[in-house]
Amino acid sequence: MSSVKSLLFSHNHHLLSVKGCEAGLDVLAFEGDEALSQPFRYRIEFTSADHAISKEMMLMKAASLTLQAPVAQGFGINVQQPVRVIQGVVTGFERLSTSRDETHYALTLQPRLALLNRSHQNAIYQDQSVPQIVEKILRERHGLRGQDFLFSLTKTYPRREQVMQYGEDDLRFITLLLGEVGIWFRFSADTRLHIDVAEFCDSQQGYEKGLTLPSVPPSGQQSAGVDAVWEMACRHRVVEQQVSTRDYNYREATADMNAQVDVTRGETTTFGEAYHWGDNYLTAGNVHDRHPAPESGAFYARLRHERYLNGQTRMQAITSCPTLCPGQVLKVTGGEEVAGEFAHGVLVTAMHSHARRDADFAVEFAGIPDSPDVGYRPEPGAR
Repeated sequence: MSSVKSLLFSHNHHLLSVKGCEAGLDVLAFEGDEALSQPFRYRIEFTSADHAISKEMMLMKAASLTLQAPVAQGFGINVQQPVRVIQGVVTGFERLSTSRDETHYALTLQPRLALLNRSHQNAIYQDQSVPQIVEKILRERHGLRGQDFLFSLTKTYPRREQVMQYGEDDLRFITLLLGEVGIWFRFSADTRLHIDVAEFCDSQQGYEKGLTLPSVPPSGQQSAGVDAVWEMACRHRVVEQQVSTRDYNYREATADMNAQVDVTRGETTTFGEAYHWGDNYLTAGNVHDRHPAPESGAFYARLRHERYLNGQTRMQAITSCPTLCPGQVLKVTGGEEVAGEFAHGVLVTAMHSHARRDADFAVEFAGIPDSPDVGYRPEPGAR
């Protein structure tokens, strides 16, 4: 996670590095998409005096995009220093045009986890929990090691008797498994080892807090040299009031397997009930417990209601801050133009960044309110 303070970003100072490539790579433009529980994707256009850069020199090579900003050293002297590094592997390469002086190229930078969608498998996993299954796939099938991923979990997940993977690619399979139990992931960079790191979390303890930025008033006036936020919008809608789950355990045929949960405890802006059958749990759990036993009926009911509540308030805005990334909680200061949700804190769930030599760096981001009661829960998708 980045601990670098927010600084003014200069779009003339992106640095692109590809392992083993000695040619000078001059960044022309880039666009990046990042979101929680999804591999990021950066498309970076660059020019080089080397006209003979080949796909063998690029594809599957470790690479990094470094964003820099001027840091004041005193006496009016500013020195460019890195504020964020996006580390990954080259998954795409393009030769776009050429002239006498230089050739125009582009590459796609993604985390190594993105490569898992090229691995389609049929497998059975027995007597293992969801985190254990994911770790087994990462280590044994894809050769990742302890420094390549991190589980920061607050719950202990039960072992499942049997889990089947049938023709699914590994990325979809682990994303579905993790999403079913509310575990989300994001990526950071280990600049010492020059690798991307996948971080798996299951609660608000995984959020990165501490970033505060000022708003830009409607007039558009702002202090030079200060990153800011503008075009803030909040959208609210009515969502389900409560969730009911039900299942059947043949080993205890007479057991009450019903669970009903309202995470908001009676909020008046919600309506209706969502009934779900067959979440494949073995015990009902305690619906009055804020942290019910993992993979119990109450656990799945609470998880599903949190997922519905994630859609109750959606926020979006634009910022010039290059250190922003998914999983951060951003607070915005300012006047009446700052809605209470932004002042209290927005969890960044997705963002699109872009810059060119002739255009300033900007990030369009989306998020949900930071809440102690409702955590971020990814949509697992259908099997």
